[in-house]
Amino acid sequence: MRMSKNLGEVLDKAPDQGREEPWSSTPDGGIVYLRRARPEELPELYALAQAEIGQDIATYDTVQSLYNHNRDSIWSVYRASDNTRADAKLIGWYGLVYLTQPGTEQLEAGTFDGRDLDLRLVVPTATRPASIYVWVVIARRHARIATWLIANALGAEIYGGVPIYAKAGTTGGLQAIKGYGFAGTEREQNVGKLFRLDRPAPASSSGSSSAA
Repeated sequence: MRMSKNLGEVLDKAPDQGREEPWSSTPDGGIVYLRRARPEELPELYALAQAEIGQDIATYDTVQSLYNHNRDSIWSVYRASDNTRADAKLIGWYGLVYLTQPGTEQLEAGTFDGRDLDLRLVVPTATRPASIYVWVVIARRHARIATWLIANALGAEIYGGVPIYAKAGTTGGLQAIKGYGFAGTEREQNVGKLFRLDRPAPASSSGSSSAA
């Protein structure tokens, strides 16, 4: 299947129900797959974030608290030679923050603290959020595939049509965000500024919970 570059198109083609451990082949013959992080993986994921992003990040306790609050928040990304996954290697992870309406308003106002998360602004598991904030992306040259896998893992029943926010920490990240279809929420559209991807509302309501 051809993967669209536009993130909105990717997400809007996601199945209603999320898939467990979705995977995709890679051009070199291997595979990349993704799954909800397991508790024992969190220390390794955090160490990877420190190595890739630096020491000036949220604390490990913050990551763990978010993980415990919403099981769809932390996703491990693996690479393997084939689908037996015998030589699977952790290559990255995604951290997503599912915000309430007040949390979204703080994000847009520039007062949201992404390092010391206030979990009162984050919806619990299986609750439709007002928005999704892309908190961490580490995918080691496989971000496009991993993002497509995220869409398939989450599904549209709860997350369909929810706007997505992101910030870029590097020039390369900024180009990727713009390439995915995000638009700047501020006059200046530079590294560190907030971007938003709006998506059409789902055709019908699934009856899932609403954001607080």
